[in-house]
Amino acid sequence: MRTRAALVPVLLALVLAGCGPGPTATPQPPSPSATPAPTATADPTDPAVVRATGTPLTSGAVTLAVVAPGATPTADADGSARLAVPAGTLLAAPEGMTLTALSDGTAVVRDAGAAFVAGLTVQPWDASLTQVRPEVVRLDDAADLWFTSVAVESAVWGEAEGGRSLAVTPSAWARVGSLASQEGLWAQVVAQAPDADTPGMRAQLECHELGAPDKATWNLEPWRPDVGTIEMIRERCNP
Repeated sequence: MRTRAALVPVLLALVLAGCGPGPTATPQPPSPSATPAPTATADPTDPAVVRATGTPLTSGAVTLAVVAPGATPTADADGSARLAVPAGTLLAAPEGMTLTALSDGTAVVRDAGAAFVAGLTVQPWDASLTQVRPEVVRLDDAADLWFTSVAVESAVWGEAEGGRSLAVTPSAWARVGSLASQEGLWAQVVAQAPDADTPGMRAQLECHELGAPDKATWNLEPWRPDVGTIEMIRERCNP
């Protein structure tokens, strides 16, 4: 009996040990939830995006980018280009240049020195352009674009009755008349004939653009007096 009684405490200790808690697990920090990668949304008015996604509209060495999927430009014999586009179309100037919307719904491309390099008109004339960025404009209405880098086909000095005369041959685009063509005509006349850079010669040029668009050449004479607009018109651009 003493032997069995002696075993009771030992057995009790073993039972109690078996019922105790097991090894304590080391707590682990919660797994961080995955952060979704940000979605990059390209600004459609960014000039780089317009140039990367747009259709090229080219005249000479100047190319506009026009976001008009499926549209196909056509080229005229004089080097100008045309393209029919829907409302909301974005257009961007070449890199390093600006595209400026003018108050009559036309636009000009200018280089880094603000010199005219190309012009844009739209038809119908009541279609409007909105300036979005210095390099980007938006067409607010469906229209046909007419784009060119040539306002003056030639400007040649010669002699006429009364003295020296500059025969200016405008492009078909310039003959239509607009603020864009006025800027382009004068810039390219002076580029081809620097001696023509006088207020009187510019007044004669603008008068011919308004009053004689279909005349084969516009003859400008530096010896003619610089008169007001009404007198210039009354004298049929030759005061």
